[in-house]
Amino acid sequence: MKSLRTLPVQTRRDAWVEINLGAIEANARAIRKVVPPHVALMAVVKADAYGHGSAMVLNTLGAAGVSMAGVASMDEAIHIREAGIKLPILVIGVVPDWSVQYATDYDIQLTIFAQHHVDSLRKAYQQDKKPFKVHIKVDTGMHRIGIGWEQALDFIRACQALPFLQVEGVFTHLADSHDDALTHPQLARWQTLCQQLDPLPRFVHIANSGHALNPSAWTPVNPNTLARLGIAFFGYGNHPQQPNIQLQPAMSLKARIIHVQTVPPNTGVSYSHAYHTPADGDTRIATVPLGYADGVPRILSGRIHGLTGGNKVPQVGRITMDQMMFDVSAIPDAQVGDIITLLGTGDARHPADAIWLDDWARKANTIEYELMCALRVRLPKTYTR
Repeated sequence: MKSLRTLPVQTRRDAWVEINLGAIEANARAIRKVVPPHVALMAVVKADAYGHGSAMVLNTLGAAGVSMAGVASMDEAIHIREAGIKLPILVIGVVPDWSVQYATDYDIQLTIFAQHHVDSLRKAYQQDKKPFKVHIKVDTGMHRIGIGWEQALDFIRACQALPFLQVEGVFTHLADSHDDALTHPQLARWQTLCQQLDPLPRFVHIANSGHALNPSAWTPVNPNTLARLGIAFFGYGNHPQQPNIQLQPAMSLKARIIHVQTVPPNTGVSYSHAYHTPADGDTRIATVPLGYADGVPRILSGRIHGLTGGNKVPQVGRITMDQMMFDVSAIPDAQVGDIITLLGTGDARHPADAIWLDDWARKANTIEYELMCALRVRLPKTYTR
């Protein structure tokens, strides 16, 4: 597993994701300046750090002031622990009863919110007498998981009194941190609960990336001592009311041209011939080995561009499972082996020419999170600073 931390990674494909660790570090330091110093930072690195590579990312973030990692499952927690990560790890999702024993083996903190979770941990404790570190999830209005906020106070107090539980934290989740109408009721319920809870656990957390970067979030009466950020570390989620920082996207996507051909006018390209070359002359078509199986949505066919040789080139024809085509007519010397950048900056001489996932997300009517996670499926990663 230590090989996950070596740099750079050798790829045997002509398509790859490139991760800028310098951008991730810069984002972390910028976030640290905005979030109050008494508030600890958790890096949420679910889905292999949203496709950025959890082991490499956590080494960088740990050096930049992050003090805890958050994951979705026990498998993810064990993966990063076995990769040599020493940071405390919280599984934010539900851990099956039959796997709770791994928590003490790997020093992993668990999320609980129901009596059957407590019963499961009691049974496991009776076998090896090792207490469990837990955070209690409270449902303040998202209605996904968690104990209802009306019942939370009694449940938390009961858990704090149990010898086999170390209640390290309590937390909740905002349904939409950018929507005040949804957020204000949740914040009010959360503050009421925290005022009643004495003593408060070490970690009290509600803030995700959007809420943590909102200047109005950190009022003097705010009880929170931990902020859970994910996508902000990777360069997305700039808050409109936070002009002090500009996050830098860390993920680029690149591929080498594997074929160039000259196609006559009015000729169909790719499946179903949904695209035809213009009628006013020949078109130079370049193919790259990248498709929807790599995480580039088919719905973006004919709606995105690439960058190569200081030029912006349109993607043409249907995006196929493993390949897609670009019109490189504007680049007479384009040839096999040239790099086309689909995400990122294509040429240091033209830094303003950049394509990022927020542009793709708008065109595909989705969110950056989904696109990041899709790109991690089979593309190799390389790391730069």
